[in-house]
This record gives sequence, C-alpha cells and structure tokens, in this order.
Amino acid sequence: MVKVTEDKIISKFQKLDEYLSNLSQLKKEIKNEQDFLNDFHLYGLAERYLQLSCQIVLDVVDLLIIGEGFKKPEDRYESISLLYNRGIVSENTASKLQGISGFRNILVHEYGEIDRKKVYEVLQNQVKDLEEFKKEILKFIERI
Repeated sequence: MVKVTEDKIISKFQKLDEYLSNLSQLKKEIKNEQDFLNDFHLYGLAERYLQLSCQIVLDVVDLLIIGEGFKKPEDRYESISLLYNRGIVSENTASKLQGISGFRNILVHEYGEIDRKKVYEVLQNQVKDLEEFKKEILKFIERI
C-alpha cells in the first residue's frame, strides 16, 4: 500500500473518531428508547452521524481494496468478506459489518420509512463495531 492511501485512511479515521465521539455523547443524553423515538433532535443527529460513520468504513474498505490491488468485488457485502479472507479484519468484525452498506443506504436514500428503533439499536449496541474495525485496520497498516 502506498503512503498516500495510508494517509487517506488515517484522515478518514480522524473524522470517524469525531463522529464516534459525537455518538457517544449523544448516547449519554438519551434516557430511554421512547425519549429517543420522540425527539427529532436525538434521532436526527444519530441518523446523520451513523450515516457518516458507515460511509467512512465503506470508504476505507474501498481504499484498502484498491491500495492492496485486490480484484474489485461484485458488491459491498463481498468487499467486507474480502477483507476477512485476506486476514485484514477478523471474522467477528466482518460478520458484524456485513449489513453496514444496507443500513447506510437506508439512512441516505430513505428506502421506505427509516426504522428509528433500528437506529436506536445500532446506536446502543453496534457503534463499538466501528471502533473495532478501525483498530483492526490500523493494526493491518502497521504490519505492512
């Protein structure tokens, strides 16, 4: 991988840190699921920062595939699997991130009604998966 690609990934992760920090602070402000569902400020911010965070993960996946000269996968699901198959991310991380592209697409394109309960669940339980992805990618970059 060339230095420019590494630098782009590091830059993306700096933004991810900002978004994850914002999401962490947002989680502290939420008393319970019902408050979240009833407050457009809370769910609007959560949706936006989750969308941006998911996009960064997908961008980093693309940068790694290009930077490592891997054959371009058919779709986003295959991209995550490719990183697992090449030993870049763990099986656990790959399985947790398989649906990230679909979730991002729902947030961006609003296919039907956005399920705010799902957004709440992701905020409460899956944000840490994005942090784990970042750690695994940084560990991979250090090895090369």
